[in-house]
Amino acid sequence: MKLVRRAFSGAILALSVAAAPAYSETLKAEGGSAAGLSALVPQLMSKYVANNHEVRVNVDQTLTRATLKVATGAIDIASTPAGAFAKMEVGKGPYKKLGEEAIAASKNVRSLFSFLGGHVHVIVDAKSDISSWEDLRGKRIFIGPPAGSFGGQTQALIKSITGMKNGDDYEGIKLAWGAANQAWEDGKFDVFMRPGTMGSAAVDQFGAARPFRLLGIPSDVLGTAAWDKYLETPGYAADIMPAGTYKNQANNGEDLLVSAYVMFVSVNKDMNEQTAYDLTKAMFENLDDAHSVSAGLTPLQLDNAFVSLAAPLHPGALRYFDEVGADVPAHLRGG
Repeated sequence: MKLVRRAFSGAILALSVAAAPAYSETLKAEGGSAAGLSALVPQLMSKYVANNHEVRVNVDQTLTRATLKVATGAIDIASTPAGAFAKMEVGKGPYKKLGEEAIAASKNVRSLFSFLGGHVHVIVDAKSDISSWEDLRGKRIFIGPPAGSFGGQTQALIKSITGMKNGDDYEGIKLAWGAANQAWEDGKFDVFMRPGTMGSAAVDQFGAARPFRLLGIPSDVLGTAAWDKYLETPGYAADIMPAGTYKNQANNGEDLLVSAYVMFVSVNKDMNEQTAYDLTKAMFENLDDAHSVSAGLTPLQLDNAFVSLAAPLHPGALRYFDEVGADVPAHLRGG
C-alpha cells in the first residue's frame, strides 16, 4: 500500500523536555534535519517516555549512516528512510561500498513503526524560464547531499517523469544541506530539490527575497509504466500539496501532486523488549499531542503504522500492536 494522504501545513514547534531522572541506561537516537519530521519523531518519543527512559536525540545527521549505527549497536534508535533500508538489504545505493557487510548489518535492524517523512519540493525561481519538467534539460539541479538516499530518489523522480539522466541531460549538484541552502540563495544552481515537511517554514523562507515556483507531478505522467515503477520503489509515495501551503510560492493557487517519502523508526534487534514496547506505546498513546505539534504527523495513525515497512517489527513493538488489535502484516512478524 502506498500512502497518499493530504497533510496540512503547520510549523514544527520547539520542544521543551524536563530533565529526566537518572536511569540505568541512556538511549541514543539520531534524526535528520532539525526542521523535519525525522528529527521531530525521536524527539517526541523522548518526551513521551521521559518518566521511564532517558533518550538523547542528536539531529542533523545523515540517516543512512545512522541506520548503520543502529545495526552495529553504536546507537539505539534512528529515523530510517524506507528506501535506504531496501538498498541496505541488498548492499546497493549508499551501501554499495560495504556490499555484504551492509547486507549482514541489515539483519540486525528492527522497526517500531513507519511515518510519512516529508515531501520532495522541486523549487525554481518564479522569474526563471523553468515552468515544466521538460525545462530541466540542460540545467544545474541540486539533487541532494553527497551521502544519503535523497539523491537517489530525486534522480529517479526526474527520470520517471522526463526520462532524463544525470550527467547526460542535466548537471546534478551534490552539497551538504547547509551549503546547498546558501548556494541556492546565491543563485549557484537552477533547481533546488529539497525535502521538507508540508508547509515548512524553512522552505517558505527561500521565497522571502525572491518568490519561488514549485513543480508538481504532471497529470499525464500518472498511470505510465515509468511512474508506476517509481511508486513501486520502497519508501516512495505521492501526496497532495494543498493550494496556499506557502505564502511565498508564486503558483500557490492550485493543489499540486508531489512526491513524498516514507521513513520508519529503527532499533537494534537486541534492544530490550520492554524498552521497545514502551517507546511504541508512548508514541501511539500521545498521537493527539504529536498531531498538535506538527500537522505533518497527522497521517501517523494505527492504520498507517506499517506503510512501506520492510524491517521486521521488534518483538516489543509487535506486542503493543497485538494488544491494541492492529492489523500487522505477516512479513513483519517473527523479528
